[in-house]
Amino acid sequence: MADPIATILPHNTSSSPARLLALDVFRGFTILGMILVNNPGDWGHLYWPLGHADWHGWTPTDLVFPFFLFIVGTALAYSLRKYRTGTEISSAVYWRILRRTAVLILLGLLLNRSSAVFSFLLGNADKVDLSNWRFPGVLQRIGLVYFATSMIVLHLGVRAQAVLAVALLLGYWALLAWLPSGDYQANLSTEGNVVRVVDRAVLGESHMWTQAKTEKTDPEGLLSTLPAIVTALLGYWAGLLIQRKGATVNTVGWLATAGVVCIGLGLLWGSAFPINKKIWTSSFVVLTAGWALVFLAGSLLKFDVWGWRRIGRAFEVVGVNAILVFVASGLSSVLLSVTHVGDQSTKQWLYETLFTSWINTPELSSLAYAITTVAFWWFAMWLLSLRGWTVRV
Repeated sequence: MADPIATILPHNTSSSPARLLALDVFRGFTILGMILVNNPGDWGHLYWPLGHADWHGWTPTDLVFPFFLFIVGTALAYSLRKYRTGTEISSAVYWRILRRTAVLILLGLLLNRSSAVFSFLLGNADKVDLSNWRFPGVLQRIGLVYFATSMIVLHLGVRAQAVLAVALLLGYWALLAWLPSGDYQANLSTEGNVVRVVDRAVLGESHMWTQAKTEKTDPEGLLSTLPAIVTALLGYWAGLLIQRKGATVNTVGWLATAGVVCIGLGLLWGSAFPINKKIWTSSFVVLTAGWALVFLAGSLLKFDVWGWRRIGRAFEVVGVNAILVFVASGLSSVLLSVTHVGDQSTKQWLYETLFTSWINTPELSSLAYAITTVAFWWFAMWLLSLRGWTVRV
């Protein structure tokens, strides 16, 4: 927790034996996955694994965000480790958590409004209209989940955490089942769910994802942040397990077994409480945590047990600068959309010039653009790693 907020520091993971390589690799893999699915050449032409489920159900893309929240929890097992041994918690710790939370939320709000800001700076708009500024977002949820999970693990023991996690998952199921009407199916619909009701009442529809989209429910709504906290808690417990048992084959077995059990439970629960990312249902929490445990187990085995450090380094260079590359890639994507080459946006010009001009399959050209974007940002993070720089947010 001693890391300054948003400062550039020298970084050398190889000289820090306490650092878990599997975690940086898993984080890097997840962020690259985020960039891949967020930057297709054409949103209308996607291979199905690279798009979100329309409502109930899930795709591989739906695993990406919960993976990152799971990793947030696992990282807390290391950054807050000394406070489990009775070390007094100073006020500085709380201020660092608050500052980090605030930075994440403010960065998320900036991303949400970056299109209007860029247009204004480029002289394409008279003013920045704040009347339809979307408030929720990915970074905002990360910030809120990070804050809540930090407070929970600082002040509650593992048993109390488990009780709270179960209460949140079951309580959230009850809320969605009973509110706002007595019709269970209607309460789980795109328009009738209580997540949407709360967001409309608290935020207003003009400040939600729904303002310019066909979706009726904001995928990062206020109420659905509650079960997302459990996603991070499950990651925290995985981190505790690794710390207590060490990076061994036995630990890998425990993680993988727990993951398979969670996947099975999530699928089973999904038959009664549908798996749904956009309202982050409890079954979705359990299912995605299961997959995260399996991926973490595989990462631990390959990179910390077997020592495949050269391969792991390819993902580690991104994982240590995860928030930086996420924000930078998001801002650059917006900038490409609001600037122009002739009558086309810069993105459309690049896409047609470099990809659709010679790739005849729309889905393949769209994927090629996304992969090129991933490669560009990986190279940028590799260059930072050569200087030993990391931006910690």
